[in-house]
Parts: sequence; C-alpha cells; structure tokens
Amino acid sequence: MICIIRKVLISDSIALTELSEQLGYATTVDEVIERFEYLLNKKDHQIVVAEYRNKVIGFITFEKYDLLYYPSGINITGLVVDKRYRNNGIGQKLLVAAEKYAIDNNLKFVRANSGFQRIEAHQFYRKNGYSNEKDQKRFVKDINI
Repeated sequence: MICIIRKVLISDSIALTELSEQLGYATTVDEVIERFEYLLNKKDHQIVVAEYRNKVIGFITFEKYDLLYYPSGINITGLVVDKRYRNNGIGQKLLVAAEKYAIDNNLKFVRANSGFQRIEAHQFYRKNGYSNEKDQKRFVKDINI
C-alpha cells in the first residue's frame, strides 16, 4: 500500500481524535487541538502521520528521551494505524520515520512502551527488530489541582 508519511497539520485534528479513540484514549477534537499546539511548540516532540488517498490513517508521536545514565534516544509516545488499514506496512513506515529522526539527530535508540494486554503490538514491534528488554510496572498518581 502506497501512502505518504508527513509531518502533522492542524487540519488533521479530527483524524487524530478518531485514531486516538482506536488506540483506547477517548478525547475530543478541541482537546487534541489544544495539545497539538502545545506539543508542536516543543522542540524535541514530533508528530508524523500516514496519509492514504488524502485521509490520515495513522500517526506516530515521539520525543527526545534524555537520561543521566545512558545516551539520549527517542521515546515513542503513541503509534496507531486505523484498524481498516493494519497489516499493510503502514506502522512500519511510521517506525522508520522515527528511526530516521533518531539517526539524523545522532540519538542512540528508539524505545516503545506497550501495555501487557497489547499482544498484537508486541508482535509488531518484535517483527520490526525491537526486543523486549524488560517487563516492568508503571506507577501513576493523578494529581487534581
């Protein structure tokens, strides 16, 4: 399947909202636009989309990941392909865009976190050369201000 991989545009917000829901995160177009504007103003945050026949059918978001104890890399913060277009190499093209960014910016690795229940995602990452280096728990505390 031939698709275009490109930087995101504000006009992609409706598609980003729909894709976020497929990823399991309900949100609104207004919330996506607000976050979109904030994230794109961050120098080290990138959003790339896959477009097929003038329709956004996937996206990847990633950011520079700096550590005190290890060389800098990229952390994938979101990756989704529309369920109607999966298994056509689109996710792989989005991964390649992140990997190219890492290479172009002299970053040493690309990492992705994936929930234990996302078995298909785990298979996808392994198929694309990623290894599961460790299993861990993620602890989150909601802070209501």
